[in-house]
Amino acid sequence: MKPLLTASLLLVIPAAAVAGPYDRPWVVITNDTAPSGDPKVHSVVVSRVDGDIVVKSRATVGPGLRVVTVDLPPRKGASLGTQENFELNANPCMRYVVAARSDGEAGQDWKPFVRSAGTIGECLSKFKGGTVPK
Repeated sequence: MKPLLTASLLLVIPAAAVAGPYDRPWVVITNDTAPSGDPKVHSVVVSRVDGDIVVKSRATVGPGLRVVTVDLPPRKGASLGTQENFELNANPCMRYVVAARSDGEAGQDWKPFVRSAGTIGECLSKFKGGTVPK
């Protein structure tokens, strides 16, 4: 009886409820793991996108205006890490790599920024409506 019930439930679930993040154009927001030659550029941890927790500093979301929360671990002379939010207008089929830039000489004031952005080839080929950034 249970297999019949399970099969019946699968037929009732709408297609939108089982759609995954790769069924429409997507965006990847991640941190930069490569060290920078600039001493004022630091690696960050992407912790949230639109308030949702991010696992392993990599978020796969839909395009549009996103609020990205990044954490900067404690640096020399600081005992606590800090956290900042910034808005990112994410284009479809794009990968955004986020880092932080120190403002002052002490390095305690910083701002997150997109260190690099590039297209996701698989997304562009799957969705002909994907856009290449200008």
